[in-house]
Amino acid sequence: MLMFFDLAGLTLLAMSFVQTVLAALMPVVRRVPVPDGPGESLNFTFLIPALNEGRVIGATVTTLRSLAPDAHIAVIDDGSDDDTAAVVRALSVHDASITLLRRFSPHARQGKGQALNWAARSLLGGMRAAGRDLTREIVVIVDADGRITPGLLDEARAAMRDPRVSGAQARVIIRPSGNRRGVGFVIGRVLERQQDLEFFVIRSVQRLRHRWRSVGLCGNGQFMRASYLHDQMTQGMAAWPDCLAEDFASGLAMRLDAPHHRMVFLEAAVTQQGLPSLRRFLRQRARWAQGTMQCLPYLPGLWSGRVALGARLDLSYAILAPWLNAVIILCLLTQPLRWLLDMRGIILSPATSLTIAVVNIGLQWQWVLRYHRGHGLTVWPVVFTLASQPLYGMALSLSLPIAYWNHFTGRRTWDKTARHLEPVEPIQAVNGD
Repeated sequence: MLMFFDLAGLTLLAMSFVQTVLAALMPVVRRVPVPDGPGESLNFTFLIPALNEGRVIGATVTTLRSLAPDAHIAVIDDGSDDDTAAVVRALSVHDASITLLRRFSPHARQGKGQALNWAARSLLGGMRAAGRDLTREIVVIVDADGRITPGLLDEARAAMRDPRVSGAQARVIIRPSGNRRGVGFVIGRVLERQQDLEFFVIRSVQRLRHRWRSVGLCGNGQFMRASYLHDQMTQGMAAWPDCLAEDFASGLAMRLDAPHHRMVFLEAAVTQQGLPSLRRFLRQRARWAQGTMQCLPYLPGLWSGRVALGARLDLSYAILAPWLNAVIILCLLTQPLRWLLDMRGIILSPATSLTIAVVNIGLQWQWVLRYHRGHGLTVWPVVFTLASQPLYGMALSLSLPIAYWNHFTGRRTWDKTARHLEPVEPIQAVNGD
């Protein structure tokens, strides 16, 4: 049994190491190619799920309208108790391209996926009634605090010129919260900086996945062709599966639906608020981990369908990671018992263990240096980021037991992320490596 735990843990570490090394080499070897020339004449509909988002929804809709003046914006009020609906309704009075879609109890608050499927059915029905070509209609999912950056829609048009591209995912950048003072501010700044660094690393991972044809969809900045959504719903299938990781699961469903579907990664970004609260951060990451665990039933389809080998391996690693992390946690928790009973599993030589540790630290440090080079490299921010990495790792680890508890006790409640007020100001994407 000990050998099994140790072998599973080493397998996860090896898979993570390979992916990290390859992702680190991506910017050095070759960037993701951006198609040249004018893009397709596409129509964009922004779909924004909102539950008690009165603090941010006005700024989000206003920013979208300024950067996408020809787009249609539909806000799903999923049973809010605050002034979300009133804010959107006030904006729609002066702009016919802004639509408020309201859900009420008992149908509201059943999860983000259900809200998106319900709204998409309504929008697709209107598109078809108007005789619009669904292959040229693109639905863009943006979080209630999401703000697109200039150039994103142009890049999406160019990428989706290929009719085989049914989905795309924009790069994500974290917006820092306002200036505050005190211990809470320091903790919040650590969390926000590390979240932005995490998405910076994910950017390179997505570049790698772009070539492996395993680009992950992550909700905010998610593009989906309306013709694909219509086909899914015509077959009685949900475009966004009913799980806590409906965004990731929607990409898996698209990939397994037909081998010709392609998903691409967009270098232009969508920005979102960071989570400066440890409690809010733990709830979000526990939800992400539990949602990924719910995607386990997709694993057989990845290996029985016509999926490229690189995509099979990468997506299998993503699906299995929360389960294998549980094995690693068990390995660590059983160490005192092993010492007490003189029980041994797989033993690595001191030289091997030291090499693994040094290489891992080196990989983490190169991400930090590369991140700060893109933001204007100075000494103290680099030191701050390096010093706070172990704390961030501990926070991520703390979210896993919460996810396991929720999963095995059958708790599937959507723990919504709270927002904070901020000024209306479009944020430019950071293009550094």
